[in-house]
Amino acid sequence: MDIRFFSCLVLSFLFGKTVTTEAQRFSFGQCELSGVSLQELKNYFGAIRETVQTQDNRTDVILLKESVLQDVPTSESCCLLRHLLRFYVESVFRHYEPTSNLLRRKTSTLANAFLSIKTILRNCHDQNKCSCGEETHRRFKLILEEYKTLDNNVAANKALGEMDLLFAWMEGFKS
Repeated sequence: MDIRFFSCLVLSFLFGKTVTTEAQRFSFGQCELSGVSLQELKNYFGAIRETVQTQDNRTDVILLKESVLQDVPTSESCCLLRHLLRFYVESVFRHYEPTSNLLRRKTSTLANAFLSIKTILRNCHDQNKCSCGEETHRRFKLILEEYKTLDNNVAANKALGEMDLLFAWMEGFKS
């Protein structure tokens, strides 16, 4: 069985269960996300938080600065979230080296959840409901530039350790 197919089945089961109990609705500009459980994502992050934050030796660097996430125009919030989730899926999770099977499973589940949400946001973008302006590109570029100054493993730990900042920002779009 293809591992991606299996991961999607597991994710469908997890989020199918979550949808009935803790599903939330978010409005990122004109893009509506429903059936997403931010609490479920936070729980998975909580299982790895201490480890990744302990492994983060670069306390002088912050990727998800308040200045980057604060006051994002609502109309461009979908675009920024789409870029951030793509960044996590394509760079952060890819370069993270878990130190145990538990960490591997939790980060894999988070990566799959991010991929699912990113797909919804991509559909919004394709339907012109997810506008991307210069301000969003500038903000995202600041994150990427800071990320690229670090070694891949160090940068991945840093970004994973800051996921609570991403979740707090997303919480602001709950409808």
